[in-house]
Amino acid sequence: MNLRFLEAFVWVARLSSFKAAADKLCTTQAGISSRIATLEEQLGTRLFERDRRSVTLTFDGTELLPLAEKMLRLQSQMQSRAGQRDNLSGMLRIGVMETVVHTWLPDLLSRFSRLHPNITIELHSDTSPHLRDELLRGRLDVAFQTELITEGFVENRLIARLAMRWVAAPTLPLPPGTLRFADIASQPIISFHRESIVYRSILQSAESHEGKAALRVNFFSSLAAMIELAKTGFGVAPLPVAVVQAEVARGELLLLDVEPALQPLPVCASQRIEPGSPVIDELIALAESCCNDFLARGRPDLAGAPASAAHLSVVTRKT
Repeated sequence: MNLRFLEAFVWVARLSSFKAAADKLCTTQAGISSRIATLEEQLGTRLFERDRRSVTLTFDGTELLPLAEKMLRLQSQMQSRAGQRDNLSGMLRIGVMETVVHTWLPDLLSRFSRLHPNITIELHSDTSPHLRDELLRGRLDVAFQTELITEGFVENRLIARLAMRWVAAPTLPLPPGTLRFADIASQPIISFHRESIVYRSILQSAESHEGKAALRVNFFSSLAAMIELAKTGFGVAPLPVAVVQAEVARGELLLLDVEPALQPLPVCASQRIEPGSPVIDELIALAESCCNDFLARGRPDLAGAPASAAHLSVVTRKT
């Protein structure tokens, strides 16, 4: 039985679309249809019910899908153990939050491409909630974002905790010394989107200091825009220290001492458990190494720290 036919079966089932499966496998929709038709003929049963709007598994298709996924995992494991890295090909769809883009992503992609030159990267940069949704829909193979994903069959690995600090331009009129949250609230706040854990942290600080009503929060999906606005004196921003070390060193931004301090920003790698892939496991391990190297090159005492061993692997399997 041709494993390419099984691969087409698995991805059509996962993505509920012949076209999406064709994009994933770098082939045509007609090619996927031909593989499925041949596989159905070999097995003597229909695997999918098709209409103009949807593709759904038949009863037999549902029963056979776990076996097909298992066969593909075994193939991948055999190739990996045999050292056939150069023979691995296909597309790997990676989702990243913008903090990763501005820190260790270039190093990760360069190192990964040297190990697997025949694998094509499709990169999606977005907010963590959107990355979570895309991963659960099967449109991403792995996502680097801020929160553990508890829906579906997902494995989460904590890569690091990045230190967060309030930052501002030296020209912004703020009192000297340690600041209270009320001092921060007196200025316009440059924040990540409303669904971010950073914004939730801001609200918690405001509620504990009875200052929620006075907040002037401006929301941005672009980390680069937040940094540039903070540099101009537009307002104060809660940012990962790792992404503003150069601006701080040049004196363009100041790290503010504020009570209460911001909570560290977690960086999680999340992947769907089925179908598993040693290549994704390798990518995540490499990401952890690249992140650690990036933090070590800067100011580890300020920027953050790797995740502790006790928190490296958290698997959530909720149906």
